[in-house]
Amino acid sequence: CEACHGPGEAHVAINRNPLRRFRLKGKPDPTIVHPERLTHKRASQICGNCHSIKWFEANQKWARNGFRYQPGDDLEKTTPLVRPNQIEKQPWLQSVLKENPDLLKDFFWPDGELRVTGREMNALVASGCYQRGKLSCLSCHSMHRSDPNDQLASGMRGNTACLQCHQRFKDKVAKHTHHPASSTGSLCYNCHMPHTTYGLLGAVRSHVINSPNITTSIETGRPNACNLCHLDKTLAWSARYLADWYGHTKPAFNRDQKRIAASLLRLLKGDAGERALLAWALGRSPAKAVSGTEWMPPYLAILLEDPYSAVRHIAHDSLSKLEAYDDVSYDYVGPKPERENAADQVLAIWRNRQRHGSTVTPNTASKPNCLLQPDGALDTNTIHRLLKQQDNQPIHLRE
Repeated sequence: CEACHGPGEAHVAINRNPLRRFRLKGKPDPTIVHPERLTHKRASQICGNCHSIKWFEANQKWARNGFRYQPGDDLEKTTPLVRPNQIEKQPWLQSVLKENPDLLKDFFWPDGELRVTGREMNALVASGCYQRGKLSCLSCHSMHRSDPNDQLASGMRGNTACLQCHQRFKDKVAKHTHHPASSTGSLCYNCHMPHTTYGLLGAVRSHVINSPNITTSIETGRPNACNLCHLDKTLAWSARYLADWYGHTKPAFNRDQKRIAASLLRLLKGDAGERALLAWALGRSPAKAVSGTEWMPPYLAILLEDPYSAVRHIAHDSLSKLEAYDDVSYDYVGPKPERENAADQVLAIWRNRQRHGSTVTPNTASKPNCLLQPDGALDTNTIHRLLKQQDNQPIHLRE
């Protein structure tokens, strides 16, 4: 309790008197901290004391004496948050980076956006809704009135959280999103908080409130919201709609970005973190409903042989959710020959279903962006070319 409400000894002692409790009658009790009565920044900092990447006090005094921070204080005065885009303003971090220059890569995307879960405060403070508005952790989450799986407060699974401030969109969500009001494409957080954070052997929402940006995807490798749902579409396809609907400037594309699904470019060429996110996305129900699933098994089979066990685990989980593949025997930490055999088994099932007409449909034949030829066969030459470009640098994502 004290982690969120501060020291409780005085509170307990004074409230032993029932008359005092009666006289309060719901009024604020100054002997204890109530996060909901704090400013949005101080309330969020209580969560951020655990859920952030921050710099501990000089000489690591915290290891001997504990944290000086108490709920209600200014967290930044004791353990300031790490801000990759403001290194020049954080001299206490520069010496650490000299000894470990890759440290920031363990937590952040190249543009400074958070890429690991459990550190959501660093993402929240980068959001305009926090900087210019009053968005806090408590805008969506609740410790006591929530689903224990994600601590979302009651009623916050839809657009309610965003409409608390953005009332002007309440009656014109579909007009703004260009998606049917009842579709997942009209849920605010699917576009503005996409699953671009890795953690818990899966993908988690970013907790940075921003909008899809294709240029950023090209520069950082981070998937954008459009292509995380429309897994069978290219970056150029998404850019066209963002330009038509919202006036975005179209970036320059290379040949692959024009003709190959964005998901496959990152799945085949990306680093292990990107591959993990895309392996998870291929198992997500809304994305499968929009993109179809008949083209997915060969790519999940490739990931069953990934160098990283986490990627293999996620890929098998997504594969097991597809019809006809739930019985494939596979151990993601088993011997390499057994893993290779499982991947071969997946491809055999897929090709057999092709021969018997189970997957060769007009929908399959119309997916050249998924490197499927008109007869349903894989474009193996392009797949092998992209795999040779795969980013296999060691990566450590610190959840």
